[in-house]
Amino acid sequence: MVKKTLIIIILSFFVLVSYSQVIIPKERGSHIETILSKHFFGIRLMPTAQSKPITFVIYNLYYDSTKTYDVITKRDFMSQFSGITESKANPDGKNLFNENEIDPMVFEYLWKVRYPEYPFGKTPKPGWAAGKFIPSPTQMAMLKPFGVNHPADLIFGDSLISFLKSATDPAWVNRYKAK
Repeated sequence: MVKKTLIIIILSFFVLVSYSQVIIPKERGSHIETILSKHFFGIRLMPTAQSKPITFVIYNLYYDSTKTYDVITKRDFMSQFSGITESKANPDGKNLFNENEIDPMVFEYLWKVRYPEYPFGKTPKPGWAAGKFIPSPTQMAMLKPFGVNHPADLIFGDSLISFLKSATDPAWVNRYKAK
Protein backbone atom coordinates (compact mmCIF):
# COMPACT_ATOMS: atom_id res chain seq x y z
CA MET A 1 0.00 0.00 0.00
CA VAL A 2 2.85 2.41 0.85
CA LYS A 3 4.56 1.57 -2.46
CA LYS A 4 1.40 2.30 -4.39
CA THR A 5 0.91 5.65 -2.61
CA LEU A 6 4.54 6.59 -3.20
CA ILE A 7 4.23 5.79 -6.92
CA ILE A 8 1.06 7.90 -7.19
CA ILE A 9 2.77 10.84 -5.46
CA ILE A 10 5.83 10.58 -7.72
CA LEU A 11 3.70 10.34 -10.87
CA SER A 12 1.58 13.28 -9.72
CA PHE A 13 4.74 15.29 -9.14
CA PHE A 14 6.02 14.57 -12.67
CA VAL A 15 2.64 15.42 -14.19
CA LEU A 16 2.56 18.74 -12.31
CA VAL A 17 6.15 19.55 -13.26
CA SER A 18 5.51 18.82 -16.92
CA TYR A 19 2.57 21.27 -16.90
CA SER A 20 4.24 23.90 -14.75
CA GLN A 21 4.25 26.43 -17.60
CA VAL A 22 0.47 26.29 -17.61
CA ILE A 23 -0.12 25.94 -13.89
CA ILE A 24 2.49 28.46 -12.69
CA PRO A 25 2.49 31.58 -14.86
CA LYS A 26 5.91 33.16 -15.16
CA GLU A 27 6.73 36.83 -15.29
CA ARG A 28 7.86 37.99 -18.69
CA GLY A 29 11.63 38.15 -18.40
CA SER A 30 11.51 40.48 -15.43
CA HIS A 31 15.11 39.65 -14.51
CA ILE A 32 16.27 40.87 -17.94
CA GLU A 33 13.58 43.44 -18.57
CA THR A 34 15.03 46.13 -16.32
CA ILE A 35 18.30 46.00 -18.23
CA LEU A 36 16.97 45.53 -21.74
CA SER A 37 14.00 47.87 -21.83
CA LYS A 38 13.58 51.52 -22.61
CA HIS A 39 10.90 53.84 -21.35
CA PHE A 40 9.89 57.15 -22.89
CA PHE A 41 7.51 59.98 -22.15
CA GLY A 42 4.79 60.25 -24.74
CA ILE A 43 1.48 61.81 -25.64
CA ARG A 44 -1.41 61.02 -27.94
CA LEU A 45 -3.50 63.76 -29.45
CA MET A 46 -6.55 61.74 -28.41
CA PRO A 47 -9.03 62.26 -25.60
CA THR A 48 -8.78 60.17 -22.45
CA ALA A 49 -11.54 58.19 -20.76
CA GLN A 50 -11.70 61.05 -18.24
CA SER A 51 -12.64 63.59 -20.96
CA LYS A 52 -9.22 65.18 -21.20
CA PRO A 53 -8.16 66.23 -24.73
CA ILE A 54 -4.61 64.78 -24.55
CA THR A 55 -3.49 61.34 -23.36
CA PHE A 56 -0.23 61.25 -21.40
CA VAL A 57 1.75 58.00 -21.37
CA ILE A 58 4.94 56.23 -20.46
CA TYR A 59 5.87 54.28 -23.61
CA ASN A 60 7.69 50.99 -22.94
CA LEU A 61 9.89 49.22 -25.49
CA TYR A 62 11.05 45.80 -24.27
CA TYR A 63 14.00 43.61 -25.24
CA ASP A 64 11.73 41.30 -27.24
CA SER A 65 10.36 44.23 -29.33
CA THR A 66 7.13 44.27 -27.33
CA LYS A 67 5.71 47.77 -27.11
CA THR A 68 3.25 48.92 -24.46
CA TYR A 69 2.26 52.15 -22.85
CA ASP A 70 0.93 53.11 -19.46
CA VAL A 71 -1.58 55.95 -19.37
CA ILE A 72 -0.81 58.45 -16.62
CA THR A 73 -2.40 61.69 -15.52
CA LYS A 74 -1.17 65.05 -16.73
CA ARG A 75 -0.14 65.82 -13.16
CA ASP A 76 1.98 62.64 -12.92
CA PHE A 77 3.46 63.32 -16.36
CA MET A 78 4.46 66.86 -15.38
CA SER A 79 5.89 65.69 -12.06
CA GLN A 80 7.94 62.90 -13.66
CA PHE A 81 9.04 65.03 -16.63
CA SER A 82 10.31 67.71 -14.26
CA GLY A 83 12.20 65.13 -12.17
CA ILE A 84 10.16 65.72 -9.00
CA THR A 85 8.74 62.20 -8.99
CA GLU A 86 10.66 59.01 -9.77
CA SER A 87 10.05 57.71 -13.29
CA LYS A 88 11.16 54.86 -15.54
CA ALA A 89 11.28 57.39 -18.38
CA ASN A 90 13.46 59.79 -16.36
CA PRO A 91 15.64 57.55 -14.16
CA ASP A 92 18.19 60.31 -13.51
CA GLY A 93 15.49 62.63 -12.18
CA LYS A 94 16.47 65.50 -14.49
CA ASN A 95 14.21 68.47 -15.01
CA LEU A 96 13.54 67.85 -18.70
CA PHE A 97 11.70 71.16 -19.03
CA ASN A 98 14.84 73.10 -18.09
CA GLU A 99 17.24 70.76 -19.88
CA ASN A 100 15.33 71.05 -23.18
CA GLU A 101 14.21 74.67 -22.72
CA ILE A 102 10.51 73.77 -22.85
CA ASP A 103 7.86 75.98 -21.30
CA PRO A 104 5.60 73.76 -19.14
CA MET A 105 2.61 75.87 -20.23
CA VAL A 106 2.79 74.12 -23.61
CA PHE A 107 0.65 71.34 -22.14
CA GLU A 108 -2.18 73.82 -21.57
CA TYR A 109 -2.70 74.33 -25.30
CA LEU A 110 -1.51 71.13 -27.01
CA TRP A 111 -5.17 70.25 -27.57
CA LYS A 112 -5.22 73.04 -30.20
CA VAL A 113 -3.03 70.95 -32.51
CA ARG A 114 -5.78 68.35 -32.92
CA TYR A 115 -9.01 70.29 -32.46
CA PRO A 116 -10.51 73.33 -34.23
CA GLU A 117 -12.41 74.10 -31.01
CA TYR A 118 -11.97 72.90 -27.41
CA PRO A 119 -13.97 69.63 -27.35
CA PHE A 120 -15.03 69.53 -23.69
CA GLY A 121 -15.94 73.08 -22.74
CA LYS A 122 -19.23 74.91 -22.72
CA THR A 123 -17.53 78.08 -23.85
CA PRO A 124 -15.93 77.69 -27.28
CA LYS A 125 -12.17 78.21 -27.39
CA PRO A 126 -10.56 78.20 -30.84
CA GLY A 127 -7.96 75.59 -31.68
CA TRP A 128 -5.45 75.43 -34.51
CA ALA A 129 -6.73 72.40 -36.45
CA ALA A 130 -8.27 73.17 -39.82
CA GLY A 131 -10.26 69.93 -40.13
CA LYS A 132 -13.66 69.39 -38.53
CA PHE A 133 -12.42 67.04 -35.78
CA ILE A 134 -8.79 66.50 -36.72
CA PRO A 135 -5.94 68.37 -38.40
CA SER A 136 -6.18 68.94 -42.15
CA PRO A 137 -4.05 66.78 -44.49
CA THR A 138 -1.46 69.57 -44.82
CA GLN A 139 -1.34 69.96 -41.03
CA MET A 140 -0.90 66.18 -40.72
CA ALA A 141 2.09 66.53 -43.06
CA MET A 142 3.58 69.02 -40.56
CA LEU A 143 3.10 66.44 -37.78
CA LYS A 144 4.76 63.63 -39.75
CA PRO A 145 8.34 64.51 -38.62
CA PHE A 146 7.17 63.82 -35.06
CA GLY A 147 5.99 60.31 -35.98
CA VAL A 148 2.33 61.21 -36.43
CA ASN A 149 0.76 59.58 -39.47
CA HIS A 150 -2.68 59.39 -37.87
CA PRO A 151 -4.14 61.60 -35.12
CA ALA A 152 -4.10 58.62 -32.73
CA ASP A 153 -0.35 57.99 -33.10
CA LEU A 154 1.96 58.34 -30.12
CA ILE A 155 4.56 61.08 -30.03
CA PHE A 156 7.37 59.92 -27.75
CA GLY A 157 11.05 60.23 -26.92
CA ASP A 158 13.10 62.74 -28.89
CA SER A 159 10.14 63.33 -31.22
CA LEU A 160 8.11 64.52 -28.24
CA ILE A 161 10.83 66.99 -27.25
CA SER A 162 10.94 68.33 -30.83
CA PHE A 163 7.15 68.53 -30.96
CA LEU A 164 6.92 70.43 -27.67
CA LYS A 165 9.57 72.89 -28.85
CA SER A 166 7.72 73.39 -32.14
CA ALA A 167 4.37 73.91 -30.37
CA THR A 168 5.94 76.77 -28.40
CA ASP A 169 7.56 78.34 -31.47
CA PRO A 170 5.29 81.15 -32.77
CA ALA A 171 6.59 80.75 -36.34
CA TRP A 172 5.75 77.00 -36.37
CA VAL A 173 2.33 77.67 -34.82
CA ASN A 174 1.54 80.34 -37.44
CA ARG A 175 2.56 78.01 -40.28
CA TYR A 176 0.45 75.22 -38.73
CA LYS A 177 -2.62 77.46 -38.36
CA ALA A 178 -2.25 78.69 -41.96
CA LYS A 179 -2.40 75.18 -43.46
